[in-house]
Amino acid sequence: MKIIIADDEKYVRFELKELLLEIRSDLQISEAANGSQLLDGLNNSIFDAAFIDIKMPGFSGLEAIEKVVLRNLNTEWIILTGYSEFEYAKKAINLGVTEYLLKPVSRKELEETLSKVDKNLAHKSGKLIIDESLDGSDSVVQLVRSADRIIRERYSEQIGVSQIADELGITPNYLSTLYRKFTNKTFSRHITNIRLAKALEILKQQGTSVKEASQLLGYSSSRHFARLFREYYNISPSEYIQKYRN
Repeated sequence: MKIIIADDEKYVRFELKELLLEIRSDLQISEAANGSQLLDGLNNSIFDAAFIDIKMPGFSGLEAIEKVVLRNLNTEWIILTGYSEFEYAKKAINLGVTEYLLKPVSRKELEETLSKVDKNLAHKSGKLIIDESLDGSDSVVQLVRSADRIIRERYSEQIGVSQIADELGITPNYLSTLYRKFTNKTFSRHITNIRLAKALEILKQQGTSVKEASQLLGYSSSRHFARLFREYYNISPSEYIQKYRN
């Protein structure tokens, strides 16, 4: 996981970095000492998560998020602050912030936050997470993985549970039941997650229209695709193209 920590106090950055690395030694962590450095980092690289102080020289952490959020729709934002006023929390929630943590942050809070970030990133990317603690044979779990592979290879087609179940030699109802049991999501939701994760990549390409993007993603209706995109990202594909490419 790639993380950036933005705080104007060096010792806060140091302690947070050390604590994060104690929890997960494989984290890649960058630092920013002010809003300008944060913006430079977010504009030049894609981070999975950003721990951002709400008060920094130049402009606040929330102002920084506002400037780059459309270019970083898959980034998980975590606000760090010593200020507990509701107005800050409310604005943070409106910006789609994952967590609002008061300093000093405990190890337990960070562990819970990283766990939440993992789940959110998996959801945004369409990654398949199988709960193998549930009672199920290897062959059953493999069926779910095989279905996921077919979706990822053929998401651009108008494909659904019936076609995939037929290829796997099982009934659509059985495949749907397996998916809900082992992934805690519906089959159609998983296909949508994968397509909408790919949508960001496609819409970033110069010259690609919303209609063309919807066709590349396997949607026969660009209006349907636009509705799903807005529900998922809280912005329309046209607005995303306009703001991202400008």
